[in-house]
Amino acid sequence: MEGTFKLLRQTSRWTSFAHVTMSGEASAEPAVQMGADVFGWRVRSHGPTVGAVQAGDEQVRAEALDGARYALAQLPEESRGLSVSVVEIVTSPVDTGPGDVKFAAAHAVWAMVGRQPDRQPWIDDNGAPVFP
Repeated sequence: MEGTFKLLRQTSRWTSFAHVTMSGEASAEPAVQMGADVFGWRVRSHGPTVGAVQAGDEQVRAEALDGARYALAQLPEESRGLSVSVVEIVTSPVDTGPGDVKFAAAHAVWAMVGRQPDRQPWIDDNGAPVFP
């Protein structure tokens, strides 16, 4: 299974952008892991000297993992038996803010399984993701 979500939101103050792709398969226990080449798009787009590693990559990876764990925890018990892997994380140095990748990752997991929780996170008037 695969799911993707692109967060594109413009408020009067901020722009929010993150594009996350997840893959998953049935598993006895829920698990979340980071794929080997989640930023490979940067190298393909900008070359190895520009795209290999950028400041903030670890925080972005942590947000993606946190978003996937959050998404699994919000699903009904019978839908949580998944091993989820982060496949790709696309960000913008200007338009991606704190919480944007977590938000997109959670929605990518829900898109992958075709289920949404009753209470979903939202973007507030100032452009910040809110997780209930």
